[in-house]
Amino acid sequence: MTDSNAVHEPLGTDVRNLLRIAVPISLGSLVQFLVVLTDNFFLSRAGELQINGAGNAGLIYLTFTMVIMGGGVGIQILVSRFKGQQHPAQMAQAFRTGRLCMAALGIGLAAIVLGVNALGGWKLLLQNPDVQAVFEPFLGVRAWGLIPFSVLMAVESDWIGQAKTRPILILASLMASTNMVLDAMWVEGWWGGTAMGAQGAAYASLVAETVGALFAWQWARRRTHPASFMGLAPRNRSMERQWWSLSAPVMGQFGMTIATWASFFFFVERVGMMELKVSHLTRNAFMLAFVICSGLGQTTRTVVSTLIGEGRHLELVPAIVKLALLSYGGVWLLTHGYIAYPDWLAGHFFNASPGREAMAATLGTAFVALQFYALSSILVSVLQGAGFTNQVFVIELVSVGLYVVVAYSLTLVWPQPIDVIWRADWVYFLCMIGGASVGLWSLPWRQGHPSLNEGSTE
Repeated sequence: MTDSNAVHEPLGTDVRNLLRIAVPISLGSLVQFLVVLTDNFFLSRAGELQINGAGNAGLIYLTFTMVIMGGGVGIQILVSRFKGQQHPAQMAQAFRTGRLCMAALGIGLAAIVLGVNALGGWKLLLQNPDVQAVFEPFLGVRAWGLIPFSVLMAVESDWIGQAKTRPILILASLMASTNMVLDAMWVEGWWGGTAMGAQGAAYASLVAETVGALFAWQWARRRTHPASFMGLAPRNRSMERQWWSLSAPVMGQFGMTIATWASFFFFVERVGMMELKVSHLTRNAFMLAFVICSGLGQTTRTVVSTLIGEGRHLELVPAIVKLALLSYGGVWLLTHGYIAYPDWLAGHFFNASPGREAMAATLGTAFVALQFYALSSILVSVLQGAGFTNQVFVIELVSVGLYVVVAYSLTLVWPQPIDVIWRADWVYFLCMIGGASVGLWSLPWRQGHPSLNEGSTE
């Protein structure tokens, strides 16, 4: 059964409790970042074409995983709201309904990616035939991971919605250790493994995600939400509609964001191979900030949704301010090297100029963008946690539209150095801040979206 004490205990909004929720999420993301860094370490040793081909294929995969993560947001918001309203049965129903929808979503997206790949449709995005030769087989393996990833995200969303985030760190550590060992064995052939280059990295990630999904499922069934696995409950169509109304705009938002970001790299591929390598490495540096912003963004959604459910509207703004300050503190802690010692960081990936100088300059551009990201992630998460996901989708649509125009202009119309090209991110995040600020000023977000109460009626 669901732990009734956990359901009825009010959510604490002191800094210590906010960190208790956010730190496991962020550390889990940090572990995953180290996995990506390990992949790039081995792939860069295999050659520039290996890292560029696998990197571009990884962007396609990342686009679809972000769609799945958007589906998880619906589970998180519903579980948080029902927890605040002290409805444990509805919490269990929300998780049960959500994970079935997520599994169907993962299967459908995997079929789409594999189908397009088999028909050679992704070739239209690439100009270099050598990069294509790495890209297609890598994605052909990697796409299968969308199925276990959907299960994984459903369970994690329930954990975050309940503010029980400690298992996320255990899960991430298990997946990271699995992936790193298999990378060494299958990319370079260590410890008696077969060296397969980029293809080996794809298989290593697929196995790690499958192991993670099995672990998460068993942990949820036995420890964090056993009530949601008990008996054969009939379909709750109202809950399905509620999940869809919350998740669909976020799936569109997340997918559109990463798809647009991916298009940036395909633009850069036409500028040059050195610029593309710098961009992939800067992307990984950018993901280090994502470690912090994703953890605090997801914590913000849980806190806002739960406090609204508990009727504690006066505590919303102080809690949001604390979360924003934590966001900046974490970003500065992890990314200060981008302006303090960028040459040293770039020297780990480039032995000489012009690549080393280009990457050092691009890290400085990324650091400025991260200052905007640290705030935008909190403001957008407030609106999502309150249930205004459609409005956030509109903000995203406008922001990515401007981003594409600027990125296209700086790469293909008036080609600029790579550090200048990355300033397109400044435009995107400033638009997100502006749009979210207008939404917070004009919408009744403190009361939450009226539709959030619909799922509890059946």
